[in-house]
Formats: sequence, C-alpha cells, structure tokens
Amino acid sequence: MLAPVAYLGPTQVARWRDVQRRDADKELRFAAESLARAIDQALDASIRELTVTANEIGVYGSLDPDLLQKVLHQHCSAFPSCLGVFVSGVDAHPITGEPLQNASSARVSDREYYQEMLRTRRTAVSGVEIGRFTGVPTIHVCAPVWSSRDVDSPKMLGSVVGALGLSYLQELTTRSVEVYGDMQARVLDGRKRVAVDSNPRDRPALADLSSIELYAGVFTEQTSLRYGRNERGESVRAAFVRIADPRLAWTVVVMRPTWKIEEQARHAQASTLIAVFGALALGMTFAFVLSSWLAQPISKLAGYTQRVAGGEGASAPTTGRWDAREVGDLVGTVASMVAQLQSQADALREHEKEQVVLARFRQELEIAERIQVGILPKSFEVPGFEIAALMKPAEAVGGDYYELLPNESGFWIAAGDVSGHGLTAGLIMLMLQSALAALAIHAPNARPAEILKSTNRLLVENIRRRLRGDDHVTLVLMHVLRDGTFVFAGGHEPILVLRAASGRCEVVEAYGPWMGIQDGVEKHLHEGNGKLDPGDLMIFHSDGIVEAGASQRNPFGLERLCSAVERLRRLPAQVMCREILGECRSWAPGPQEDDMTLVVVRRLDPR
Repeated sequence: MLAPVAYLGPTQVARWRDVQRRDADKELRFAAESLARAIDQALDASIRELTVTANEIGVYGSLDPDLLQKVLHQHCSAFPSCLGVFVSGVDAHPITGEPLQNASSARVSDREYYQEMLRTRRTAVSGVEIGRFTGVPTIHVCAPVWSSRDVDSPKMLGSVVGALGLSYLQELTTRSVEVYGDMQARVLDGRKRVAVDSNPRDRPALADLSSIELYAGVFTEQTSLRYGRNERGESVRAAFVRIADPRLAWTVVVMRPTWKIEEQARHAQASTLIAVFGALALGMTFAFVLSSWLAQPISKLAGYTQRVAGGEGASAPTTGRWDAREVGDLVGTVASMVAQLQSQADALREHEKEQVVLARFRQELEIAERIQVGILPKSFEVPGFEIAALMKPAEAVGGDYYELLPNESGFWIAAGDVSGHGLTAGLIMLMLQSALAALAIHAPNARPAEILKSTNRLLVENIRRRLRGDDHVTLVLMHVLRDGTFVFAGGHEPILVLRAASGRCEVVEAYGPWMGIQDGVEKHLHEGNGKLDPGDLMIFHSDGIVEAGASQRNPFGLERLCSAVERLRRLPAQVMCREILGECRSWAPGPQEDDMTLVVVRRLDPR
C-alpha cells in the first residue's frame, strides 16, 4: 500500500513544478509577443499616415505654404502622437510646419534619416532621441514628396518630416503588463537604450543597458528566453521579442522575478501533495470499510484520476458485471466532471482570444470616431444665410461626412458617405476633407465638376493603388453665391428644396458617379443649377435617415422626410435638424444601424 504513495507523490510534484515553469514561460512569451505586435501596428499606422500626407501634397504638385499649412494641421489634429511636422523643399530648407513657430529652426540636411531617405527614395525612420522642443523621447519619420503630375518621370518636390512622441507607446506598454501584476515591460532601441518602460519613474529617459549581462549579445531569434539579473541585481526570467519593422531595430523585453515563478511552483507543489495524499487516504479508508471485492475498481478509478491530473489523455474505466452500482455511478460522475472541466478550459481559451480581438476592434473604432467628429466644421456663419447641421453617429462608426467652406462670393457646401466602417473609413474621410478644403481654397471660383475630378484622382490613387482597398465615396458638391444662385455636381441622396412661396418641397436629384473607383469620371459628371429665393430652404441628408426602419421593412422614406420639412419649415435651422432626427429615431427606436446626418440651409430675407 505504501509503494503507490511513494511513487505518486514525488512524481506528480515534479511534473507539476515543470508544468508551472513551462506555463510561466508561455505567459512571458505571450505577453512579449502581444506587446510587440501592438507596438508594431501602432508605429506602422503613424508612419503610413505621414507617407499618405506626403502623397497628398504630391497630388497637388505645389508647395504653396497656405495649402501645406491646411494639410499639416489636419494631420496633427487627427493623430495626437504627432508632436510636430514640417515640409521642406529639395534644398532641405523648411517651408512651413505645424506648430508653425518651430518650422523655421528645423534643419534636417545633416540628419542620418534624411540622408537615408535621399539614398533609398523611400520613407526613412530615425533612432530614438530626446526632442529638441518637447524634451521627451521621440522618433522622426521622413517621407519624400513626389509630384503626381509627371507620371512618366516623377519629380521629388521636397520632404515631409514628422516628430512622433512615444508617450502613447508608454501607456500601451503599461496597460499590457498591469493585468499580470508582477511583470515589467520595456522597449530597447538598436543601441539597447530604454525607449519605453512600463515603470519609468526610477530610470532616466534613454537609459543605456548595454553593459548589463542580461541584455548582452545580439538578439538573432525572433523570440528568446533568458535567465539573468537586471540592472538592480534582481534575478529575473525575461522574454525578448524583436519588432517586425526592420527600420526600427527595436526589441520588446518582458520580465518577471524568478522568486515569483518559484513561489507559484511551491504553491502548485503544496496543492498537488494535498490532493494526491488526500485522494489516497480517502481510497484507503474506503478500502478498509468496504469489502475487498471493491478494491480493484476503486484502484482503476484512482489510476484514471492520476493520469488526468498529470495532463495525460485517458478513457474512463469500465465497470464489471459484479461491481457495485455505487462504483458505476462514481466512475460515471468522475468522467462527466473531467469532460466538463476540459470543455470549460477550451471555452475559456476561446473567450480570451475573442477579448483580444474585441479590444483591438474597439480601439480602432475610437480612433475612427475621433477622426469623423474632428474634421466636421465647427462654424456655420455665412452672411445672408442661416445654416445648421446635425449628425447622430451609429454605434459601429460609419462614414457620413459634410463640409462648409465660406468664401468672398458665397460658400462651398458638400455632403457625402464613405463606404465601410472603422479606421479605413476615417482615413478616407480625412483624405476627402483635406482635398476638398485645399482645392476650394486654392481655386474658389472653380466649377464643382472640376474640383470633383481632382478629388477623384486623389481618392483613386490612395484607395485603389496605395491602400489596395475597394471602398468608395458618394459625394455631392455645391457652390452657392450670395444672391442664392447655386451650381452642383456629384452623386448622393436627393437634395430637397422647400420654396417659401408655396410651402412645398421640390426633389432635386443628384446623379453622378461614385468617387474613388476609377479615373476618368469627368465624362459622367453633370452639373445642375438653381436659385434660392429669400426664405427658401435647402436640405442635404444621408441614407441613414430615409432607410431608418428598413430592416423591419418599414423605412422612414423620402416622402415622410418631405412632410416633416414642410411642417417644421418655420423653426430655426438648428431646431429643425434636432426635431427631424428625433422623429426619425422615434420611427425606428431599435439599435441605430447607420449614421444619420442632416444639413439645413435657409436664405435670409435681406430686409
């Protein structure tokens, strides 16, 4: 009877200690690889955004300071990690920047990353350094600006240089390990200096760790594990994972004190000993109380539980014909419990994977929502007109967009919808707003069809050729003069015009091609025109209004929208927007399926 006790205890304890150490290594490796992927994706998004900005400037084919200031301001507003950005000519002399006061002193001709950009003709990234103006760890991204007008022999107009602060990577690193409680994470640059640390309070920025034996040597493998002592002399187990982008030469290090790992192993040892010897004591008690013919099936059951506890696959024992009914019930119960535990463990692993994917999706939606709301106009003051707009975004961020650009002759107004959801739709909206604003300011008296032609060329270049996407944009663009005369082009939802004289709505169709699909849309662009008399209203709306309730086969519809406009026409424009959207939500009270946008323009009586 003592032989199984002597074998089962030490063998099982040794197995569990090894399992605990392997699990600790898996947890370290998982934490380091997850953090490395998150940092690589965050940096790649920022670098790609700066490259897209350089490409947008190249589409214009001009380094006009006013145009550049508008594009750079939109870039810095949408991406808070950007501490500053400036544009220089081919002579490396700065032209303008954001913020503007730092641009004049920005000289890059002697910087390694600038020379690397000139040599490779591609976007280059610098090492980590303390920013001259910000005083925080920073990397610089330098992207060439190529003129898109010379397709056969592109000409480099200059470069865009952006300073990216690492504070958002600091927050990402801290959050990635705080769930474990006893881990510390840091990111080392190619010179083994600390670029980002989850606990930076006791260490200066860019502290050099190359002399510490734990970090010695070259990290040739993608992922590696080491024992060693950190800079404070503590014994640690560390996982090293290299960042995928070869331009950075960064390494993510996640470490845990070895005494913590041993403490978990000791706890597992104690639990195993209690469970094993408790089960053996219980079996001996039953063997003493029950008759000897129960010993064999109970012994089988004990062996089965031992194999399952050791992580081995095993089939449940069968009961003999003459075994007691209680023995059969016990075997069935244990087998059922083991199956339930295995099923719950599998479900828990799947749930953890789903939570990681869900967290990434939520972060992307937050960024897209900030872009969508941030680029909308904040002021609607135009002499001789009363203008108001209201948007109710859906839970899954869509792509509704509107714009108002006043000028000396009147104002430009646009309404559109970007296909798709999430971060891609947000980036396309940012491109669209930058292109329309820059072209309208640069050529205030141009025809709407001409501006849409240039805008479509930019969208096709970025969406189809560079991002390799299949998204598109529905867009109507209108130029309204001070006397109420208007001309428009593009394809979107019908425009409603309410005449003050009759109190009735007119439906003006906005036929035209979708933007961003292919070049040569000018032959399909047709301009329409008209005039607003004093007191007349013009309403732009998105498909989210007229299609509200469509999933229940009872849409709000264009006719019901016209009736609401006619009934509420005497209210102020802002109140009118709020009331119509309220009626639409009351009509379809369930979860909102798409963005709802309404823009109201009223020509005021000059008297």
